Amino acid sequence: MRKVLQECWIQDFRGQRRPFVLHNSRVSWYCAVVALRWTDSADRHGIERADALHALLNAYLHEPGFDEPRVKGHGRPDLWIGPQRTLGAPLLEVMTETVPPQDVLVFHVMLARAKFLALLDEV
Repeated sequence: MRKVLQECWIQDFRGQRRPFVLHNSRVSWYCAVVALRWTDSADRHGIERADALHALLNAYLHEPGFDEPRVKGHGRPDLWIGPQRTLGAPLLEVMTETVPPQDVLVFHVMLARAKFLALLDEV
C-alpha cells in the first residue's frame, strides 16, 4: 500500500515555491515530496504507523547508511530514533531505505533498543 504525504506548497522569502507538510501545527520543510511505503515487517512489533511517522518527523537521531544492506541489491538502511505521539512513551527505532526517485520504504519499527539509545549519548 502506498501512502503519499499531502502535497502543499508555500513561497519562501526568496519567492521560490517549496513543498511542506503541516504536522502538529508547525511546518516541516522538505526538498521534495516523498511517498512512504510500508513493508509487512514494519508492522511486526505492533507499533502504529502514525507513531512511526511521528518518530520520523521528530527524530532525535538520524543515521544515514548506518548498516549494511539486509537484502542483496538494496541500499544501506537509515536509522531514525524518535518519540511516539504519547508524551513519555518509549522512543522508537525506525529503519528505512530510500528508493529512487522519491520513495522511502519503512521496513522496521519497534521500541528503541539499548544499543541504539546509546547512540543518542554520542551526539
